[in-house]
This record gives sequence, structure tokens and C-alpha cells, in this order.
Amino acid sequence: MVFDGFRASSIEAQIVEKNHDGSWGSPLQIVGGVSIGRSNCEISFPDDARLSDRHAMLSNQEGKLLLEDFGSLSGTFVKQRQDSELVPGDVFLLGQDLFRFTTQSLDEAEKPNAGQGTVAWTSPPKLQRGPVTAKLEHILLTGEVIEEFRLEQPETTLGRTNAHLAFKDDHYMSATHARIVAQPGRFILQDLRSRNGIFRRVRDKIELEAGDEFFLGEHLFRVDIKRTS
Repeated sequence: MVFDGFRASSIEAQIVEKNHDGSWGSPLQIVGGVSIGRSNCEISFPDDARLSDRHAMLSNQEGKLLLEDFGSLSGTFVKQRQDSELVPGDVFLLGQDLFRFTTQSLDEAEKPNAGQGTVAWTSPPKLQRGPVTAKLEHILLTGEVIEEFRLEQPETTLGRTNAHLAFKDDHYMSATHARIVAQPGRFILQDLRSRNGIFRRVRDKIELEAGDEFFLGEHLFRVDIKRTS
């Protein structure tokens, strides 16, 4: 037997759209690169005003299914699979409410000359991860800030009623939906077994796994993947 090198695994990938009645529609095979948007795409939804003309791309390559947003106005969102760290600028959706996470080092927050020109070093810069102060911005789809919340407690819960930050008019949000836990130098976003989960906005190209759900515009999809080699 002659060894002819390692073979890259391949997959059969498809997405299934969720119907308005909660059922799942017919599967759409993803072969190569498939664009999704309002027009001039392999998968087009011309009546969806929330979609950009070319909104996102699904790529089946080298045994992976990749999802990439094309810098769309309203974004592409993937359901969070597990507890994960928040990075400044991250945007996520709970129910119908959108949030953006931001941080600032305590050194910067307390610096008296911040915003007043160049400040000379009095000592070498600190390279290690130091204490940070964080806030959560409740935003519109355009990015406009509605209100701000400082994350000053060891943990902050969000939900419709039984939470530190309550949004009683959002009936798609669970009573206690999610939690942000402060750890040394970082903040962790956790889903608290909510009915609709947490959807995080795609910032870079990401790999999708079987069972993942994502939405763009007004369309929610589930990913099905079968490995063939």
C-alpha cells in the first residue's frame, strides 16, 4: 500500500430556515461559497428591508462551514453555544433587546489628564492584564445608545422580570435570561437556560457546527453537517 498523503476531511452542509409557525423548512445545500442578501445573491430575500444587498457568505471549504458578514448594517448573529468571554465592542441580542459591551482600564478611567493631549510616561507601560471597569450599552440596531449600565457587581443578571437589569416589555426575554460574571481582567457572558438563548453578532469569519443557529435580517437558520470522510 502506497501512502499518498493526508486527505482533508469533507462535509455535507446544509441550512434549514425556520418558518413563522415554528416548523423548519426544506434544506438548502451549501457547496462552495454561497452568498445571502437582499439581491444578487445565491440566496436572496428581496422583501427583507433589514438585509443588505450582499449581507453574508457561507463557505463550505476544507471540511469546515464558515460564516462571514460583509459589513452589513444590521449584522449577522449566531446563537451562543457555551459560556464565553466578552470582548470590547461585542454586540449581543437577548430577546428583542440589543446590547454592546465596552471596557476601560482603571488606570485610564482614573487618569486626570485623559482627553487633554499627550501624557508623558512616568514609568514603563504595564503589559499585563490589569483591573478594568466595564459597562453595557443598550442600543438600537443603528448603534445609537438608549441607556448605559455600569457592571460594578461580581455578577449582573439580565431578564424580563427577575434580574438586576429588567426589560419587562420584551416578551421574548426569559424572566432571568443571562448573566455577566466579572473575573480578574475579563467578563463572561452566560445563558441561564433561557428559552430563546443569546445571539452574538459576528465580528470575524467563524466556523459553524452542527446544530448551530444564526439569523440575519428576519430569517433564522439551523445548520446541519454530516462528515463524509
